[in-house]
Amino acid sequence: MFLLAALSVYSISFVLPSLSTIYGKGIYFTVPLSWIGGAIGGVALSILADRWSRRFSLLISILLFTLPLLLNSVIRDLSLFYVLWFLIGFGVNGENGLSYVYAAELSPPKYRGLVGSIMQGLYFVGGLLGLIWASVFKLNLYFLSLGVVSLISLALWPLIPESTRRSRSNPSAHGLFKITFLGAIFSVGSFLFVVPLVSLSFTLLSLLNLNAFLLLSIALLVGMVGFTLAGRISDIWGRKRTTYMFIGVSLVFSVVMLLSGEPLLVEISLVALMVGSSFFAYFGIWMSEIFPPEIRATGTNTVFFLGRLIGGGFGVSLVLLMPFGLKDDLGISLVISSILVLIAVLGLPETVSQGRKG
Repeated sequence: MFLLAALSVYSISFVLPSLSTIYGKGIYFTVPLSWIGGAIGGVALSILADRWSRRFSLLISILLFTLPLLLNSVIRDLSLFYVLWFLIGFGVNGENGLSYVYAAELSPPKYRGLVGSIMQGLYFVGGLLGLIWASVFKLNLYFLSLGVVSLISLALWPLIPESTRRSRSNPSAHGLFKITFLGAIFSVGSFLFVVPLVSLSFTLLSLLNLNAFLLLSIALLVGMVGFTLAGRISDIWGRKRTTYMFIGVSLVFSVVMLLSGEPLLVEISLVALMVGSSFFAYFGIWMSEIFPPEIRATGTNTVFFLGRLIGGGFGVSLVLLMPFGLKDDLGISLVISSILVLIAVLGLPETVSQGRKG
């Protein structure tokens, strides 16, 4: 389901040039609208999940991204496109947020990071599939076929169990506020890092007259492997130590991209940055481990709210509004994002105890 959701939300990014010849530049607003819808949907559906039923909330989220995706093949009005992509984002991020909670509650404790990072790494696979899909199918068939494939999520839903647990702890309001605040900073930094990196790499490589399709495909595959390894490392070393390691990689190669004018170094940096972004791989699981079960879905998705809104909704626009050229603009954004994550992780609690390592 996570893979199909990722494929759905990234799908429009690869056909925006074709759509812009039909609807004009206004079609580009569908991307931030989908992330804004995701920010709202993640919180709204998580509240429903905690107060009523996680399984039923998951069903609503699936319907909200599969059916609008199918409608993309027949809609011919720009304002309706906006509505559809708001709903797609609403559903996708509702599904993703609940997936972290399910992984935290149903996975063996010593493998939670691995399970969560494999799920998160499917964002890269979804992006890669969307890139390939767009090169194979014409526009209408592209959305129709994606919609049909996404319906597999509905077929899988009956196999998903209800997941509810209760805790004996009663964390203080001050402690929850601190976690939510620091988690939100981590989330904003992560989304400001990952979304512009994935969304703008193709354009940057094209501007440098490089083989954008091949290089981005390699980078996305390497990113997926990095995410998977990061999750397992965090299960063994701990969430904080693993984050420090990948933040170090991100800072180094963000600076290399910013200062270097050599296309080869930019290529290497982009691949390394996909690996460096693995500090985000297990973040959903980490937050789900920290919040008590009664508010786990709501707490986790509240943390993600600002990240989805600022990083997802406006991250690409913020980078494009900078005046220094795309390479330097992206490099500056990545440096700032890495520092934000570093600041946040300093105050977050470790959740991997000595007894859970290995």
